[in-house]
Amino acid sequence: MADLVNPSRRTVVRGAAWSVPVVAVAATAPAFAASPCATLYDFRLDWGTTPYSRASARSATATVSSAGSTPLTVTFASTSSSTGNVPDPARNLTVPANTGTGTTADPVVTSLGGRPGERGVMLYHQSSTIGRDNRQDVVITFSRPVRGLQFYVTDIDTITSPAYSDRVELVGRNASGTAVTYRSTNDGILGTGANGDAWRRTDNSNVNENAAGAQTLVDFTTAAPGATTDVKSLVLTYWNATGGTQYHRVFLGDMTFSAFGC
Repeated sequence: MADLVNPSRRTVVRGAAWSVPVVAVAATAPAFAASPCATLYDFRLDWGTTPYSRASARSATATVSSAGSTPLTVTFASTSSSTGNVPDPARNLTVPANTGTGTTADPVVTSLGGRPGERGVMLYHQSSTIGRDNRQDVVITFSRPVRGLQFYVTDIDTITSPAYSDRVELVGRNASGTAVTYRSTNDGILGTGANGDAWRRTDNSNVNENAAGAQTLVDFTTAAPGATTDVKSLVLTYWNATGGTQYHRVFLGDMTFSAFGC
């Protein structure tokens, strides 16, 4: 009975030694579970609010944040395949104003594709010789893979006077460089976005960039339950099928996706 009331020093030390690992495991488990690198966060690249830096008509960077995660960068690098394509030096890869009177060449964008408050980044050709050989390719790279990526390509027009006819293609790739599939929901346009079946207008018309009817929703969300489609980069290809002397443009809308926190 005396040992139970006044245990020896050896008994106390032995009990403490056995208890330490249990306490240590309990203390570290919550920290591991809360690690941002093991947590998926939702992001939105909003062209009206997301920090965006345009270095030139060929290069730009957006920095997207989500509370609790490390910021994610999205870079834009434009190349042209020939001298017959002239991306506008002052307008290509810009986000147009959402206030003011605007002009035909410099629109005010307040509801891109009919979505209130949405703006967009422009691919803008000062002029373009006819044909895919005179295309602009914009490589969009995420600093870490994203999944569930969705966005609109808007203002895909065709008019005969002054003549131009927008053609847009898209390829998505994972971190290994393998092409990944996506779905496109077309609104007033034809095509799948593939080389040989570019997105294009269904008729001869010029739809205002603030209205629906000339766009497609790009969706990298997989239909298979539990499956994922990670995207590391995109190649957006833009060219002109008719005309050549008139400026023409398309817009890339807000992007939504999820990504691990670091």
